[in-house]
Amino acid sequence: MKAVAEAMSPEEELTLARVEVRTLTNQLRQARVDLHRLGIADQNRALIYATAVGGLGLIVGVALGIRFARAV
Repeated sequence: MKAVAEAMSPEEELTLARVEVRTLTNQLRQARVDLHRLGIADQNRALIYATAVGGLGLIVGVALGIRFARAV
């Protein structure tokens, strides 16, 4: 590959780099579409809700623990 790159002119190298960037951009775009099609947005929403409910449960648990500690 290095020998091929040395034989290419700078314009050809730039053209090749642009083609590679375009290909990678299209692959990334397709991967994002596939992830959303698989429901990654719903999974993110579920993770946010689970985090919020877990935090609320932790706060309630600490509050109850403090209350029962004072009662005893």
